[in-house]
Amino acid sequence: MIWYVLIAFTAILLGMFTSVKAFGTGGKRKKIFQDIYFSVEDVDGIGVLYTKTGEYSAVLKIENPVQKYSANIDNYYEFTNLLTALAQTLGEGYAIHKQDVFIRKKFQDETNDNHEFLSESYFRYFTGRTYTDAQTYLIITQENKKSRLFSFDSKKWRDFLVKIRKVKDQLKDSGVDSIYLDGATARDYVDRYFSMNFTDKIVSMTNFKVDDECISMGNKRCKIYSLVDVDCINLPGVIRPYTNIEVNNTSMPVDLVSIVDNIPTAETVIYNQMIFMPNQKRELSLLDKKKNRHASMPNPSNLIAVEDIKKVQDVIARENKQLVYAHFNLVVSVPIDEDIQKCTNHLENSFGRMGIHISKRAYNQLELFVNSFPGNCYGMNPDYDRFLTLSDAATCLMYKEHIQHSEDTPLKVYYTDRQGVPVAIDISGKEGKNKITDNSNFFILGPSGSGKSFFTD
Repeated sequence: MIWYVLIAFTAILLGMFTSVKAFGTGGKRKKIFQDIYFSVEDVDGIGVLYTKTGEYSAVLKIENPVQKYSANIDNYYEFTNLLTALAQTLGEGYAIHKQDVFIRKKFQDETNDNHEFLSESYFRYFTGRTYTDAQTYLIITQENKKSRLFSFDSKKWRDFLVKIRKVKDQLKDSGVDSIYLDGATARDYVDRYFSMNFTDKIVSMTNFKVDDECISMGNKRCKIYSLVDVDCINLPGVIRPYTNIEVNNTSMPVDLVSIVDNIPTAETVIYNQMIFMPNQKRELSLLDKKKNRHASMPNPSNLIAVEDIKKVQDVIARENKQLVYAHFNLVVSVPIDEDIQKCTNHLENSFGRMGIHISKRAYNQLELFVNSFPGNCYGMNPDYDRFLTLSDAATCLMYKEHIQHSEDTPLKVYYTDRQGVPVAIDISGKEGKNKITDNSNFFILGPSGSGKSFFTD
């Protein structure tokens, strides 16, 4: 009898040992946030994020160059060409991670001017009105080969410092305002992403509760929507940087993913756009092998795949295009008492009208959230979270617009924008920081009583 007890006890211990080896004890998931960064340091005024897997990252704060509702199609193409050029400049072993953060705020007059009574009454009327503000960050990350021992490579470090400065110069030459975050600002940005709080001056952390559908944190709930399901990629056959909407029976171009800044009930939305630059020769060789494998089994679906691969190879050979791996996801935060299904329905319907069907199988919510941290993009699963495409197609899915801001000018005339909040405009076009004209002649057209004489005085 004692031998039976010993054998049973030994079998239980072996089973527990096998379970721990295969699935872990659960402690790894509890410490998942502690295993992201090694440190954040200042390097010549640039905050560099060091991950525990050995990647270096620098964060640029930029402003998207296309003004919302400007209807300028050329600007959409220019920005996509700029992003493609940045990918070619960085080359193999780098990733571009663009984060567009949309925050619901309440309007407050922050001009700090001593307004007269009528001006005070004007701003008081709009105080508390809800609007959407936007911030854009561009994160440059250098990959570390996981198969090697972690060791400092001075050559790769110098290459990283050279490349991040080249990126800033390219943005400046293209007229895009950008500035690198220093160490303290980069650390604050990471903390704000972790807490999904971009409005309060003081950021506090709270406990996380994760399931297959969403992540609950304190008084808010987040859900991560993967834009593309790699098992069943549903994207339109032809893609471009913009789409057309109907306004008063007139077609107007807007950003292809312009719907991400207007999601109902959402307090904070982060649109993560990641592009990974692989070795081009290796990817072309793998693509050729895949084509031959499909051609060896001639059925309708395989023949279509062969034709598509041939078209891609032809574009790469003729136009010197670049193959990249891409990943796109949306982190949507709503109050805990709101139904997040409204956001899901809105996104599915809006993207569906454009021929894009978002993934309904993003069950790895915690992993998607953690791997979308600034500088941690290489944690994305290469087999499940990334898909191969041309750099031009990937940049079309990037967000390219900015909302209208008050102009930096001593001659301020306030109008309301399309969200219904005041913005300052320099009606002369020649007094502000960005001078539109140096001509002093004006032609004012308007009906009687519209204020023509007022603006000419």
